Amino acid sequence: MGERYLKKGYRSLNARQHQTIALIESLSREQNIVKQLCHLFGIPRSSYHYHLKHRGLVKPEREKLRQQAIAIHRDSRGSAGARTIAGQLNQLGENVGRYKAASLMQDAGLISSQPRKHRYKIANDEPTIAPNLLKRQFNVDVIN
Repeated sequence: MGERYLKKGYRSLNARQHQTIALIESLSREQNIVKQLCHLFGIPRSSYHYHLKHRGLVKPEREKLRQQAIAIHRDSRGSAGARTIAGQLNQLGENVGRYKAASLMQDAGLISSQPRKHRYKIANDEPTIAPNLLKRQFNVDVIN
């Protein structure tokens, strides 16, 4: 009996729930096999049906927040992180915490990076004049 059914082998692949649900959807073309596949993969059927109902659903409020986060990040030249974005969104009247701001940043593909100050090289030695290896004449009598 153990050779015929998968036991816990699928969980070792470290698949996330949305990947598992996509696999169940591709495997189940018939309605009566969904129950068995959900039981096999350890996914509640309610979660499976909820995911199918809400996939591809765009929330306008979240999209508006995402666009505002992109604008704040762009205005800061890429240095604004989740805390800064959350603070500025709160100043604009939106109720956003830093974790939601981090989620918005992740959705938009924003990464905070602090630009470093340009450091000039400090010369310790006196400048040396390169030797005239090509024997070029720099003091000519006649112009070409």
